Amino acid sequence: MKIVRSSEIPWADALTRGKFGNRRKPLGGERVSCGLWELSPGKRSFPLHRHHGTEEALFVLSGKAKVRTTEGETPIGPGDFVSFPVGGLAHQLVNDGVEPLVYLALGVPLPGSVDVVEYPDSGKVACRHGELGGKESKRWVFKDASQVDYFEGEE
Repeated sequence: MKIVRSSEIPWADALTRGKFGNRRKPLGGERVSCGLWELSPGKRSFPLHRHHGTEEALFVLSGKAKVRTTEGETPIGPGDFVSFPVGGLAHQLVNDGVEPLVYLALGVPLPGSVDVVEYPDSGKVACRHGELGGKESKRWVFKDASQVDYFEGEE
């Protein structure tokens, strides 16, 4: 058993770039990655994305925002649970309110610690293997349009 007292963990900037900005308190987990997140008013969580190797979910503790998907926007608020199945809709959180959105986020990678992530707004694809943030982890990000034929460069 492991007990993490989130009140004793300081907030850390997780992403601060242009319209993207959030803070995080990592809570840990072995198979289930868990973190407490804060999304400031006027900010977006991450670029619109869809995982092909990690299931994600969130539970809203306070504040209001919208979940933006490729099908539109859906308001969320305290007590709402949202899940994003592997290969499901691309998604992003948008805080267009006046107070921070605080939520518990969970991620469960498929066995093998391999993930492929699509970014529909920018036409990118990211691939990763190894435990996220681990010493042996490797990540590639490229434009989907730059794909080559399987045998290109082979004799």
